[in-house]
Amino acid sequence: MIKISGFIERSGLTYYSVSLSSDRPGIAADLLKLFALERINLEYITESTNNGNGAVLAFCVDAADAKNIDRLTNKQESNIKKMENASFIGVYGPHFREKPAIAAKFCTTLGINNINIYGISSSISSIACIIKAGDLEMAKKALLDVFELP
Repeated sequence: MIKISGFIERSGLTYYSVSLSSDRPGIAADLLKLFALERINLEYITESTNNGNGAVLAFCVDAADAKNIDRLTNKQESNIKKMENASFIGVYGPHFREKPAIAAKFCTTLGINNINIYGISSSISSIACIIKAGDLEMAKKALLDVFELP
């Protein structure tokens, strides 16, 4: 078993994946500023490029903010995917940089338990992902089989 400091979890989220038509400096900021002006907190965020020279911005918000996100993104020239009833689950360190294969163990454990990952985020001391809310309890149980809490 791999020792960790604890779990991170959050339910009641709505997950969005926004494919933007181009990838240029400031493209993510343009969209994020719209959310900031509405005082919408993003609980998860990643951004990457795709093969077609576009950008993909993925994020989660509290489900109560989803209508505002829908209204704000409706005007964007982009392809938007939305998943309601999302959850965020992760494990945190310390010293993950000194423990190789934590990400592989984390993702493998969820995969073996037939839990699909919709997004992954990591830092020097944590790894977390977006899953369906209905899979949260099963994910916690499965992860406790391979990660040891203090």
